Amino acid sequence: MDKNGFKGDIPEVKGLSPKENIKAWVDRKAFIHNLGHATVAYVGSFRHPQATFIYEVLEDPKVHDFAKAVMLQAAQVLKAVYPNDYSLEDLEAHVEDLLFRFQNKALRDTIFRVGQDVPRKLGPDDRFIGIIRLAISLQMQCDKFLEAMSYAFFFRATDENGFKSKPDEWFDQTLTNGIPYTFEHVCGFDPVKDKKLIEELMGYYQNLKSYEI
Repeated sequence: MDKNGFKGDIPEVKGLSPKENIKAWVDRKAFIHNLGHATVAYVGSFRHPQATFIYEVLEDPKVHDFAKAVMLQAAQVLKAVYPNDYSLEDLEAHVEDLLFRFQNKALRDTIFRVGQDVPRKLGPDDRFIGIIRLAISLQMQCDKFLEAMSYAFFFRATDENGFKSKPDEWFDQTLTNGIPYTFEHVCGFDPVKDKKLIEELMGYYQNLKSYEI
């Protein structure tokens, strides 16, 4: 909760955690939780196209460990951005807790639900590009984010009736214009200013393309 949003005394409610800098915690949600969840969906779907649930693909150590590496790289960036709001140890523990919760079979959380709406999740201000921009502004590594992001271009999951979401149908149509076009018009990359980023992302994409199932 935003501590500054209260008037007068803050009520003592179990589980309520007022924060001075709420943006630090909003960014933690976007760039660790949401980023990690989407990464699991995209990598898991690529490696296990017949799987339905998030917990299924997390049983693969390669999916689990890659998602963890992405989330830990994000933790490093967020600690640098918000040095006074949480410790690296706290963020690492948060990553472990999230991965544990993602594996909860009782949730029956589907790969389709978590990964759908690819164009929004690859948007200029969302989980992937957002943390990439933060990392670059601090001259920090963003390779794991770019690699994770590359899997989204191969996301083919459908709902229980075999249908894709409308945004993902639009995304597939956009892809017919070519990957560079999609990088620019969906992700918001500038062909000149972001040339190095585009080349690195294209490298990851081409690598996956050669192994696409």
